Amino acid sequence: MAETVRQTWHLHGWAAAAALASAWLPGAAQAQTSTPPPFAAPTLPGNTARCIYDYLSVEDREMALLLFARESLDGGGFTKSSKNVQVVDRLIEEAHEKCLTRFAWSIGRSDAAKSYALTSILGEGLRQVLEQRGNSTSKVEAYFALNRAALARKQEILGADKDRLSAYLVEQGWDAEDPETITMAGLYLETLMLLDRTERYFAASGGTGRQTIRARPSRAKKAVRGRP
Repeated sequence: MAETVRQTWHLHGWAAAAALASAWLPGAAQAQTSTPPPFAAPTLPGNTARCIYDYLSVEDREMALLLFARESLDGGGFTKSSKNVQVVDRLIEEAHEKCLTRFAWSIGRSDAAKSYALTSILGEGLRQVLEQRGNSTSKVEAYFALNRAALARKQEILGADKDRLSAYLVEQGWDAEDPETITMAGLYLETLMLLDRTERYFAASGGTGRQTIRARPSRAKKAVRGRP
């Protein structure tokens, strides 16, 4: 499932990357110099698909988003050989080990939680860009809630699906003459759809069996004459 997220960045990241470069990246730099929030007692993440994402610090999430934006702007393919991807993978794996130590996940749950973390990072970047443009993502979230059953069977928001989303957002006050923002909203909606599928996959992948599937044992050889 983590590969699905990377494919989403590879196919659609150009729109997000352009916006992140002009809007989110300066905001991130400003956020790093702002006054830190009051201290709050830490709460350990629970045994859910969010566990890895919740174990990532705010700084880790920002770094991952910056690296993904850089990968898109540089024309990268989000391959395992990319240094940007390798750093993000390391951040994800460090948080994954914390969840795995506590909950002894199955391989399926590990994959689902990694996918959830990567998708959440992408969704956070899109959310910040849209809201900096004056468009509340709560409208997209409301659209998802209204159409969740139908969207559960889809992978992308294209054609008629995009037209329906656009019409809904325009009714909510979004600018009909801003197709780039509508496209960004479609990408954000796709992250909500993927998060929903990932949570369902996590729930269905219980157990702890982390063993890889073993090859079937070879058939017993015929007994050698003179031996039992």
